[in-house]
Amino acid sequence: MLSKSSMIASKKSFKPGLFDLGLNIQKKLSSHYLNIDRKQFTHYAEIEPNYIKPAIRNMLALQFFHIDIGRKRARLMLEELISQHPDELNALADLIYVYKEMGREKDANKYKIQLDSHKNNPLCQARSILGQANALTYDWADDHNKNPKFLLKDSWRLFNLEDNHTEQLIKANNLVVEAYKVLNAIPETAHEKKIKAKEKAIEKFEKGIGKLQELNCSKEEISTWKHNLAIARSRLDTWRNREGGNIGTRSDNCIKALEDHSYVIDSLTSIEKLEKPLKIYLAKSCIFFVQLYTSRKHNISNNHMSECVTKKVQNLESLESKAIRLCPDDNIVLQRYGRIKSNRQQYLEAIDIYNKSIEMFPDKDISWFSYSSRRAAYYFHSKNLIDEKSDEAEINKYLTLAYMDGEVCLQSKCTQYCMFQMAQICFERAMPIRNSAMSFGCKNIDFIYEALEILHETLNKRDINKDARIYAELGKYYLFISEYRKSIESIKTSLELNKWNKHYSNCFSHLCNSFMCFYDESKDRNLLSEFRYMLKEAKQRECDKWVTDALKTMKTDFPEMLSNLIENMIEWDARGCEDIVNEILQSGFSGCDDMRERFKMKLQEGNNQESDINGPAEIQASENPESFEYDFFVLHSEKDKEWVNFMLRPQLEEYDNVINFRGCFPSRDFIPGERILDSMLNGINNSRKLLIIFTPNNDNNKWMELFKDVCINSMLKSKSKEKTVIPIILKNCEIPQILQSRVPIDFTQKSDWDRLRMALTVNMDSMLQLEQKMSALSCI
Repeated sequence: MLSKSSMIASKKSFKPGLFDLGLNIQKKLSSHYLNIDRKQFTHYAEIEPNYIKPAIRNMLALQFFHIDIGRKRARLMLEELISQHPDELNALADLIYVYKEMGREKDANKYKIQLDSHKNNPLCQARSILGQANALTYDWADDHNKNPKFLLKDSWRLFNLEDNHTEQLIKANNLVVEAYKVLNAIPETAHEKKIKAKEKAIEKFEKGIGKLQELNCSKEEISTWKHNLAIARSRLDTWRNREGGNIGTRSDNCIKALEDHSYVIDSLTSIEKLEKPLKIYLAKSCIFFVQLYTSRKHNISNNHMSECVTKKVQNLESLESKAIRLCPDDNIVLQRYGRIKSNRQQYLEAIDIYNKSIEMFPDKDISWFSYSSRRAAYYFHSKNLIDEKSDEAEINKYLTLAYMDGEVCLQSKCTQYCMFQMAQICFERAMPIRNSAMSFGCKNIDFIYEALEILHETLNKRDINKDARIYAELGKYYLFISEYRKSIESIKTSLELNKWNKHYSNCFSHLCNSFMCFYDESKDRNLLSEFRYMLKEAKQRECDKWVTDALKTMKTDFPEMLSNLIENMIEWDARGCEDIVNEILQSGFSGCDDMRERFKMKLQEGNNQESDINGPAEIQASENPESFEYDFFVLHSEKDKEWVNFMLRPQLEEYDNVINFRGCFPSRDFIPGERILDSMLNGINNSRKLLIIFTPNNDNNKWMELFKDVCINSMLKSKSKEKTVIPIILKNCEIPQILQSRVPIDFTQKSDWDRLRMALTVNMDSMLQLEQKMSALSCI
């Protein structure tokens, strides 16, 4: 039995119910998502052991509660569940919540008494904790229907109407505040939320199973929960893998999952007569063990595995045959068996297994996983045929089949991966062919446009608009339809999101190709400076091979651009590009010797020819404070100029076709020959907002300090309601005391472009007022 101290601790920490777990369920936008889960959960409830069924039925009630006209159904389900299991704590807590939401306090109090009479029972607590853990294992949809990007676009349209009435401006301003509120309500991506949910599920599983073991519960019950614990570990591993998590952590987690499945296999095998639900659990653990090891064997160390796990690893085929023998017609066993074949690249065998699974359960909502897996098998088999240069008709056959299964998935449980792979299938169906050096073409461009449409639809979903892979694919597809500028900006975003992950060499390669093709088409020398910045970024992030490969391609296919690029580096940033220039000059080409001499002379000069663009002594107020030529002016150190020009500028001026801010950038907008101080004054006076980029580069710069003090005071004292100083912390450094009361935009952890766009749009005196108004709204 549990000790007295442990029972006291559990009273303090234990809270029954599913409604308070932070399980968000999206309604209206993805109603099919709920339909599928209801069908799946109903199907599972029919075959689960009795001690698992309440957990499934609780989740069904939770889903019904969150859809339109579903509260009555949720209430009835919970009441029926409690009539069969009077001590089911999660159902009691959930029903109390439902009654309170319906204003029926009397009924809520009645079930509160029933809950109080059972909540100190250790077995009830253990099963309640395990039910919560089971709920957290699933991938729930995001519950925010409003996308902050759409709200911002609506406000932008109102702000830019020719006849701006006061009511329109107030409405536009409120839309920005609402968008900002939504953005703050979702501080983390869906990936992060799901990883945290799986971590919490594992913690609860371990706690609940520990209580069952202390209470000497049956091996059957402990084994079923151990199986679900292993599933939670696998799902956590999957989400961490998508985020590029630490391989060592994934390895440890995978080994623990194998040990849990091994426990289930050994425990249930030792029982002579198993009921059908437990036979299914035994078969599932056998097949999950094989699939998990097959898919993760390259990431785990056999030296760290226990003896019982090692023995099973040595006899994987016997586990496969055992699973099929125990449950030859079980949908889940067949689905996972097909995945094992796919992991071994035996795609045609996998397809046959998925066909059998779908024939047994043709309902696409129940067999969604089979359709999704078969789509992937068709797609990867066609990729193999492409690599083998097989018959084009055969390739098209499997791509078409993959496309058909993809459409089924998009109409049922439409996940991020479904949409992502569907875009890839469309791209392959376009049959891109390389005609010549860096010249691309395709047989059916409509499929490229469909792929772009699918990817943009994924970006409109709040929970996945920060996925680097989506932006990488967008950049690749834009390259193939010669939309080079869009390709460049998409890939830059991808590289920024994935923190220049070393596995994204293809992404950088596509970026370089876009720059080269764009330059070849436009001969725009401004591209050279932008390209120079990206090459320097790759060098600084120790991606030397990426730079070397890009230079080799340029030397072979675009020698004119390479020559001009070296000229640009020598003229404007010789010291910053020293390693890159040396690498190019060492490879040798026509005119190399002359450039080498000029490069040496430039290095000897010491500083670059471009001087710091800093500051003035006084700023005058604009005669018409509500009329501005620019939306913002950027104050920055010379050393941060390239980030401002090549990262900040495109994100604000080339965001999309609706929101296009107009900024004043010294390197672009100042008129040659004018005094720098005069240009500065004009830029500040004619800008609605002042962005100040804070990095350690600002320190010990007397002009910068003087200009900051003068311009900040002027902006803060301005009579214009729209004049605002917005601090942007690019790198950790000290912020002037005069701005410490202002809410900054912090770029040190992540690039928060959405927040910056909203700050530029909203008509308030300061970001602090915006935060205060947000707080007031949240209390309503």
